[in-house]
Amino acid sequence: MSNVDHMAPDALLVAFLDGALPEDQARALRAEIAEDPALQARLSALDVDLSGLRPDMDALVPNAPLPAVLARGSAVQLAAAAVVALALLLGGVLIGIRAADRPGDWRDFAAAYHLLYRTETLASGEIAGDGGVARVSYLLGRDLSSLAQIDGLDFRRAQILGWEDQALVQFAYLDAQGRPVAVCLMATGDANIATGFEQAERHRLSTVTFADDGLQVLVIGAEGMGGIEALAEGIAAQF
Repeated sequence: MSNVDHMAPDALLVAFLDGALPEDQARALRAEIAEDPALQARLSALDVDLSGLRPDMDALVPNAPLPAVLARGSAVQLAAAAVVALALLLGGVLIGIRAADRPGDWRDFAAAYHLLYRTETLASGEIAGDGGVARVSYLLGRDLSSLAQIDGLDFRRAQILGWEDQALVQFAYLDAQGRPVAVCLMATGDANIATGFEQAERHRLSTVTFADDGLQVLVIGAEGMGGIEALAEGIAAQF
């Protein structure tokens, strides 16, 4: 049996793309990827072409501020500082999170993650098995199979993500125009917590959040997506 789970966390996939995994883990993960179309799609979504960013990053490096302790440092120290500056810049570009959002809540981070999705991310390959529904249902302790059958949405997969020390479940779809849509769920720890629908734009995406029956729910659609609140109301009626 492989020592790599077919629902490998994104951190493991990123390490694989960076060539940072030990050879035995990389070999096992290659075998998993070859047999799992959903895993192939996730890997494709994380494999971002950064070549277009290189000229801008190179132009910013000479002006990157350095701590005073490094101002008199060696060439090695200066090179290390430049690498740190590049990493910070790249992180900001890829995650798409404004400075004001960084202390913020899980919904901003989930929306920023959704920005990486394209039609091709979810359209490629056949759905493996039940698309992960049984697994996420078991994780949250309830039957979530109805979320794979939402009118007007083409269900593609359910996967386990995470926010701090909590599991975050994401259902991914394509709408009638082929645009990615997501429903994210996280346990509140209190079944009595219920909130109304809050519609907001997050990172140029339309979102609606609510809490009911022990779950926090975030619905994410394309910018200006019509009917997203009605969609959220329909989802809430299933809990």
